[in-house]
Amino acid sequence: MRICTHVTRKRWVVLCIGAGLVGFQTRRLVMMNAGKAHCAVLPRLPTLASMGFEGSSVAKDEVPELVKGSFLKRVPEEQVVLQLPPPFLCDPFEHVIVINLEDDRGKGRRDHMVREFEKAGVKKYNFFPAVDFKKDDQLNRELKNILGLCTNPARCHNTLGCAMSHRRVYEKVLAEGWPCAMVFEDDAGLAGNFSQRLGEAAMAGMPNFDIMLLGWCHTKKDKGAHPPDQSSVPTLKNGWPGMCIHAYVISIYGALMMSQANSPIQITPDAVMDGAHHFHNRTRTHINRHGMTGAYWFTDPLMAWQDVDADNLGGGV
Repeated sequence: MRICTHVTRKRWVVLCIGAGLVGFQTRRLVMMNAGKAHCAVLPRLPTLASMGFEGSSVAKDEVPELVKGSFLKRVPEEQVVLQLPPPFLCDPFEHVIVINLEDDRGKGRRDHMVREFEKAGVKKYNFFPAVDFKKDDQLNRELKNILGLCTNPARCHNTLGCAMSHRRVYEKVLAEGWPCAMVFEDDAGLAGNFSQRLGEAAMAGMPNFDIMLLGWCHTKKDKGAHPPDQSSVPTLKNGWPGMCIHAYVISIYGALMMSQANSPIQITPDAVMDGAHHFHNRTRTHINRHGMTGAYWFTDPLMAWQDVDADNLGGGV
């Protein structure tokens, strides 16, 4: 009888301790949810120079309000502190960016994208200055840091100038704290009823993604191919659809990963994703098309493609 009473008391002690621990954890969760549970503060970005910020400090309230079709500018900051919002708050139409040369060389493709957006019902967008690989000092400095990188300088500088343009978009997303942005190269063609169809696909909330491709290439022959399905509401699928990066949605998490993986600049923007080129010690190891755990998504069917006619307008990124 004494043995049974002793065992019963020990069980009660264990149960009481367990209940106390559960209550403690519950209170912690409640307190977290009451505060900024969805914001993870990260260290500042390594250097302002790596983000291309130059000049004196400018307060954000001094920046002129953007209008449709204007060029986004890179605002100098004394310090960049990242607060990462949850990706399910992503509205792909909130920040629409087109990479384009802002001088007369980019006018043909700029006019092309204006027509595409009007046809697609995209009413809010901005152009982002593409890197001129012949004049960009930061690009030239980074290329010199890797000996033997450009065996064909003309081709290398052009393609890596494109990569620098994409990286600066990611840095803009990080600096502004946008949950996500929809990014286009200026030769993109958009599928019929683009806004309505993509909006319906995203209506239930965007998945936990780094990058979602709206257009891609299985082979080089696919670059100018129009998708046969121009009416279905796309399904958001997890996986690796193929190369090309002319139209996509990138989350703030993906912007951090993609910019880190290509600093200093050394590979094309789509090669960052293919799992064969980037260095695993510089980014998350699951960013690999052969062993993904949720980073890459795509729309099925294609929602965008590289327009051959626009590609022939010159002034590309």
